[in-house]
Amino acid sequence: MTLAFKTVTVNIPNTEGVFQSNQDVSFGEDVRVAEVAIKAFKLDYAERPTPPSDIVQVGASLTNVGGETVEFRVKTNYSGTEYTGEVSVLVIAELRRDH
Repeated sequence: MTLAFKTVTVNIPNTEGVFQSNQDVSFGEDVRVAEVAIKAFKLDYAERPTPPSDIVQVGASLTNVGGETVEFRVKTNYSGTEYTGEVSVLVIAELRRDH
């Protein structure tokens, strides 16, 4: 069993409401199991909201593991006005090594 780690940064364009992005990362070897976790995030209002909002949602979920690829989804929501930002996701994979 070998564990492998990769960080993927998802850029969020100027958006309002819920943002979703499907991503994938290749590990170069067959993946047996995988999981994803939020490593860091930064969301910034494109303009000052009136009144200020206090709801921030950031999530990452595993959607598929197939062959050498791990697929996941990032979902954000910063209520109140338009926002931009980025989310860094840590992808952890157990690689299948047939020795």
